[in-house]
Amino acid sequence: MIMKKFFLILFAAFFSAGIMAQGNSGGKGKSKDNPATAQKDSPGNSSDQGITKDKDKDKDKDKDKDKVKDKDKDKDKEKDKEKDKEKGKDIEKDDKKDDKAKNDEHDRKVWDGIGDNSCMKFSKNQPAKVRASFQRDYPGATNVRWTKCRGDWTATFSNVLLRSTAVYHANGERRDTRTPVNKDKIPPKVLDEILKRRPDTRLEEAIKIEVPGAVKEIFRIKDITGGKTEFRYFDRDGVQVNYNY
Repeated sequence: MIMKKFFLILFAAFFSAGIMAQGNSGGKGKSKDNPATAQKDSPGNSSDQGITKDKDKDKDKDKDKDKVKDKDKDKDKEKDKEKDKEKGKDIEKDDKKDDKAKNDEHDRKVWDGIGDNSCMKFSKNQPAKVRASFQRDYPGATNVRWTKCRGDWTATFSNVLLRSTAVYHANGERRDTRTPVNKDKIPPKVLDEILKRRPDTRLEEAIKIEVPGAVKEIFRIKDITGGKTEFRYFDRDGVQVNYNY
């Protein structure tokens, strides 16, 4: 009898322990099936967050790169501007050199033979009457340069395609205007007269002189005959004249 009771108690104990074990295992299963808990502990979520952060970092890097590129472009533009400025300055210098060379060559031709180099020196403070007369006579003149020669004021200027020198007395009266011309602009009658008298003459340069009130221009011819340089004056009809140049 005692043995039966002992086995019954032992069986009941084992049975209770089995039921308790099943209850615990069921609780664990439920916790695994709980969506909220699974979402919190899911390694996939943390991975997605990491990818998003990496993308944001890449975007920030791209923005920084774009900023750097824009700055580099701005620097290149500034460099190009500076280069253009330098080129402009160089061109301006070259133009000034060319203008000076042309002016020097013009002066050499106009004042050749007078024996006074002071006529080629720059001058300022021209009398008001002289300036007024020049502006009246040559309103379209450009690149004007003033000198003073033997008491007269001279304005060297560009007028359309030619460069001329106008000579004025201090009272504003124009004495004459002198323009270097090519040999093909010398009137045929002048050439015929020169070569008829001296066939061995070599023509060097010619200056056309326009005198206010005079009907005919005068041509100052520089020629070389027998190694000797001479300056002679002719009207357009080939008649040799005297002129106080």
